[in-house]
Amino acid sequence: MAVPCRLRHLHLPSIHPHYIPYSLASRVQEHLRRQHLDFKDGSTTSRPPPTLLSFTPSPIYTLGRRQTAPLTPAEVARLTSPLRISTPPSQQQQSGATKQQQQDILLLPPHLVHSPRGGLTTYHGPGQVVLWPVLDLKSPHHRNFSVKCYARLLETTTIATLATFFHLEAFTTDDPGVWVRHHLSPASLSSRPRQNEDDANGEEEVFKIAALGVHLRRHITALGTAINIAMPGPGVADEGLNPWARIVACGLEGRGVTCVAAELGNGVGEVDELLLLRREKEARKPDGDAVVGLWRERAVAGAWAEELARRFGIEDGVEKVDEEEAVRLMESLVEERGAESGDAIEREYLAQMRNVFRGG
Repeated sequence: MAVPCRLRHLHLPSIHPHYIPYSLASRVQEHLRRQHLDFKDGSTTSRPPPTLLSFTPSPIYTLGRRQTAPLTPAEVARLTSPLRISTPPSQQQQSGATKQQQQDILLLPPHLVHSPRGGLTTYHGPGQVVLWPVLDLKSPHHRNFSVKCYARLLETTTIATLATFFHLEAFTTDDPGVWVRHHLSPASLSSRPRQNEDDANGEEEVFKIAALGVHLRRHITALGTAINIAMPGPGVADEGLNPWARIVACGLEGRGVTCVAAELGNGVGEVDELLLLRREKEARKPDGDAVVGLWRERAVAGAWAEELARRFGIEDGVEKVDEEEAVRLMESLVEERGAESGDAIEREYLAQMRNVFRGG
């Protein structure tokens, strides 16, 4: 029988245009993971609680373990070319942005990193929520899972969240991740290569809406899933706007990528409307500039945390960690490295977050 506990939900804030560096989120994940490993080694007598880490990072392409051949200079230049990122509509509305300001575009060059997950290349960035559970698969705090069953649990948790929040029917395939059937019209197909003759008639096609990548060390989990909320959808071939147009996502030829906004038909407006209908818990629209950030991503992460806790058999539900506490944790991890080894980008991000929480 599972020992009563709560799933700690640690959401790392981002506020356009100050998105958390992927490297800093990875450092928080490693810190949480080390706590579990220290307990297993007997270095500490306090068993860490299961934790969900969620965030929306600055643009980044991650290369999986199957990416063994080095990228050519031309490939690196293509992937790191700046992306056009616009202010999220919900942030425009809350900040009282003028019409001209709402049209402002931010150019952000993606970073490139190697990842311990399997697969090839994938993308993370604005318009997406990344969800990394850090927990022991062999713990009395919850049900125990094999690696294969755990990976499937992440997928079914995502499917249930999409169904509950957005009434989207998603499913799994033989390939990792979560998928939906998207009806492509002939007009939307005109800007992309035809995959088969059925495309000409606007037939349904399977698209990935959430990626999956898992890494374990002594049954302690890392990485997880990433749900595409409001990103360029199928048919957007402009590589300056659509990060997926630059790669064969996860090395799956002939399979495209979509997002919640594209599947709802009315785009991000309908995403926001559905979230606002669920104002309880994480779906409540933030009040004030101090939490004006990416509220839709935060809301989806909160719902996903509740679903994960239920499916894992975590009896006492979810404990949401205050985001200012999350900032303090990140600050301490950066300071531990010392001024000389600290990443200037990480420090700038933290300075911006501290200013926000001070009401600046």
